[in-house]
Amino acid sequence: MAAMNSFGWIGLFAAILLGSLGGMAPTRCVAQNQIDLAQFDSWIFQRHGRDEARCRSNLKKEIELQFVRLEQSTPLTERQKDALRLAGQGDIKRFFDRVNDAREKFLLMEQKNDNQNINEAYQLASPLQQELSTGIFSNGSLIQKVTRYVMTEDQATELEEIEIKQYRAMLEASSKVFLATLGRGAALTAKQQRQLHELFQKRIQQIQELPSGNNQAVLQHYILITWLGEITEKEADHILDPEQIQIVEKLAERAKGVRQMLLQQGLIQ
Repeated sequence: MAAMNSFGWIGLFAAILLGSLGGMAPTRCVAQNQIDLAQFDSWIFQRHGRDEARCRSNLKKEIELQFVRLEQSTPLTERQKDALRLAGQGDIKRFFDRVNDAREKFLLMEQKNDNQNINEAYQLASPLQQELSTGIFSNGSLIQKVTRYVMTEDQATELEEIEIKQYRAMLEASSKVFLATLGRGAALTAKQQRQLHELFQKRIQQIQELPSGNNQAVLQHYILITWLGEITEKEADHILDPEQIQIVEKLAERAKGVRQMLLQQGLIQ
């Protein structure tokens, strides 16, 4: 098998590590170098209705969906639901406070008619767009904190067990996509992918706690590369050929920079 050139390395690494990070970039016209507040808002809300009113409506619906998700593991009382609705409304208010801050900064720069201004405006909108995509009711939100507070001990235990199972299932699905992508770049056979997936499954089934922090779906790519790099020499020699081992080693080397972050968030041990 021919060695992968430098472009191939970069392409493979980017596909695995960054494939789920790409946001929708603003649509730009070469002849147009000025945007208005409506365009700025559309960058923020593009995946939630494209304007504030529809975004607020969708977020309120998401609060009710939180109840559906929770009641898959344990029934909620109306008092508990009222407390969670109030917390969810607090999360929505905090998000739109950040939106309004970004709008004020945008309006201060709106007088400029240049492409740099467009780039600066998108840098203001992009984190808010990403926050909506990740979910404003995720880890660290008021609704998550209040959920733990209002639930009984039995309810909290039942919920955690369900969430751990869901997290394991999500990580297992990600591992299949990861190995399929790696397989195209490293010429893995179906048997090799199956053997590596079995090693991942052992790690996944050992997970007993939910990780902290946001963006867990995104960080799963880093987790899987780290696990891949931790395969023992004996296991690697049994599954992979020498050139494939070199690919794995180079990927693992590039992923070392995020290892400490993964440890801090409880994503790896």
